[in-house]
Amino acid sequence: MPEVQRLEALAERLRAVDPTMPSPAAKIRGWNLVSAAVQQSATVRSRSHSVKRLLLAAVAAAVLLVAGAIAASADSLPDSALYPLKAVVEQARGAFAFTPSDQLTYHLDLARTRLTEAEAMIARHRFDLASQALNAMNDQLNNAAVLVQTEKLADPAMAADMENRLLQAIATHDRQLAGLQGQVTNPAAQNAISEARDRAAQAVQLAKTPAANPSDKGPGNGSASPHPTPKH
Repeated sequence: MPEVQRLEALAERLRAVDPTMPSPAAKIRGWNLVSAAVQQSATVRSRSHSVKRLLLAAVAAAVLLVAGAIAASADSLPDSALYPLKAVVEQARGAFAFTPSDQLTYHLDLARTRLTEAEAMIARHRFDLASQALNAMNDQLNNAAVLVQTEKLADPAMAADMENRLLQAIATHDRQLAGLQGQVTNPAAQNAISEARDRAAQAVQLAKTPAANPSDKGPGNGSASPHPTPKH
């Protein structure tokens, strides 16, 4: 028998059945079934929301943990476990130094930071880390000097201001190094400070050196003459 005819026959038989009211026990069982189904559905939704809340809480905790670590790393020293994170933050900051003036500020700030770290390491008798910090300081000063020298070709007025800022910073660093050199007695620390002062003086000379124009090619620089004398 086709499915439609079977359903029609079932409907005819149901019409002949007298309607009956469910017993109170049946009503209770029915409500219990409905209540259980609703509660189960709410539990599923609650679990889904709980998972979402847990994920959001975990993300928020991770963000706060990273932010706290970054903040704590700002004052960390070379012997700290957070010091590598400090270097990462400094590199990220350098990516936002777009203009030559901003780049100079960036290099000078890092040079000052490295000097502060060197002083702290000497106070803790970590002369190896102090020497590394002083080398890093001079690297930043040298980068600043190259920046000034390059800017002399693009904007001499700006380069003059940048050179003045660099020379003032190096003079300040040299006074601090001289005072520190008079306080320490360790030979390794003495040598590291002396070398740092020498390299800082070299950065001064580099910044003061006029920038070489790549278009200026004289006969003594190894370039060929534009009009060579023909051979007979």
